[in-house]
This record gives sequence, structure tokens and C-alpha cells, in this order.
Amino acid sequence: MLRATTVGGTGAGLHRGSPLPLYEQLKRALAGMIQTGLLRTGDQVPATSELCSRFGVSHITVTKALDGLVREGVVTRIQGKGTFVTAQRIERRLTNLISFTHEMGRQGLTVRSRVLHTEVVHHDPQLNRAFHRSPDAPEQYIRIRRLRLLNGGAACLATSLFPEAVGRRLLELPLDDTSFYELLERRLGLRLLREEQWITPVLADRDVARLLDVRPGAPLFRMEGMTYLEGDVPIEATDSLFRGDRFRFFANVYRFVGEEHKAGAARAPLVEPNGRRGNDG
Repeated sequence: MLRATTVGGTGAGLHRGSPLPLYEQLKRALAGMIQTGLLRTGDQVPATSELCSRFGVSHITVTKALDGLVREGVVTRIQGKGTFVTAQRIERRLTNLISFTHEMGRQGLTVRSRVLHTEVVHHDPQLNRAFHRSPDAPEQYIRIRRLRLLNGGAACLATSLFPEAVGRRLLELPLDDTSFYELLERRLGLRLLREEQWITPVLADRDVARLLDVRPGAPLFRMEGMTYLEGDVPIEATDSLFRGDRFRFFANVYRFVGEEHKAGAARAPLVEPNGRRGNDG
């Protein structure tokens, strides 16, 4: 239930002489209420009719303002119930090789992990290639599937695959509520170097939706990765599904201008034969 909030009288916070459209002003006013704690995660946003009365605007203006907040993931509409403030998005940074447990802990979140399933994977040519083995080699791998929870709520469904020797050593250790990176480095004495990652938007099927506590068809982020040891030896293949309503991803990208790039730029024409400028990338 929504707690009582103080918004002010008719038209409070909106300026009709402003170059900003009224719906944008209202959207910012509602976002401000959320940022200052007048509306908190899980609170219901006042009904459209109430917002019309409080701010002295039309139904269309309120609808456009709420549509904007929905697109930004600030609020969520639940059919037949109303509009509710969503939890702030959790940020995953793609700039450093640190464990999910450590990264979430730095944001003040409590991480829990529960192992759902383990199995041996026999002779998979695609996995062999990923782990730099011959496609026909009779290799075996250990697959471990875990549910990751943040502050008690389902957040991520994570699947890891390890070469058999490493995987079997991990299975001898307690795996619930722990970081695989920590186990690999501190318990197995391995030195992690880097990780490659690919992110794809996907939709939740029924089984995944049940585990992540979302509706079937809900948007998810699928993050596939390969972690390497020093010497560029692949050690862990990952395939994780993150709730789309709880996460966002951040990458800090720099432009590197090496000697080859400079030389190429010097040779490239400023205007190509078709009339377009060169080097518009």
C-alpha cells in the first residue's frame, strides 16, 4: 500500500511557461519523489486521476509521463493493480575481472548462491573447441548450475562448465554461498587473467521464469563468457541469465590510436568517390 506523500497543491512543481513539456516536467517530478524517498521500491504510484488533480494536468499528460518512467525501468505497470516503483537497477561493470559476489557486495547487497544441478558432460566438440582441445578428443567437463540471489530475491541463473579435473576438485568443496573465482584462486591455487563476455537479450521460458520469479516471456540478459588463466588457458565457460528488470551493464571504452591506425588514417581519403567523408566511424 502507498504511504501518504506530500506533493503540494494543484500544479505543484510544474511551470506552464517552461520550454519543457508538461509531461516531461511531471515525469521528472515523480522521479524526484522516488529519488528522495517519498516513493520507495514497491510503493504504488498515485492513480492517474489523483495525479491529474494534484498537478492540474490532463489524463494524456499523466499517461505520457508514466510511459516515460516505464521505458526507463523506474516504474512497472501491473495489469489490474496499478503502477509500482521498481527496485533500482543493479550495475554490472564490464571493466574488471572480479567475482559477482565481490562486485555485488561492494554495492551493499547480500549475495546467496544455491547449487541446483551438477552433471558430467561427455565429448562435446563445441566445448572442446572453446577449451582449445581437439574437436574429436574424448574430453569430459563438469557443469554446475546455480541460482544467485540478492537480498533474498532471485537475480541470476548461472551455469559454469569446467574441464573435468578442475570441476571434480570443485565438487569436493562447499559450493553454496561462495565465489567460484575465490575457490579457483585460493583453494586450487590458479591465477585468473581475463574474461571474454558476450551479452544478448533473450526472453524467459517457463522453467527459467519459475526459477527467477518472473513471468514467462520476461526480458533477460544472457551473458556468455570464457575465463582464462595466466598463459591464456581457458578454465571456465559461463552462461548466465540475469533479470532484465534488475540489472544494467556498464562498460568504460577508450579510443586507442596506435601507429597502424594513424598510418591508415593518413592514407584514407577525406572524401570517398561516392561523396561520403572517409573515417566517419
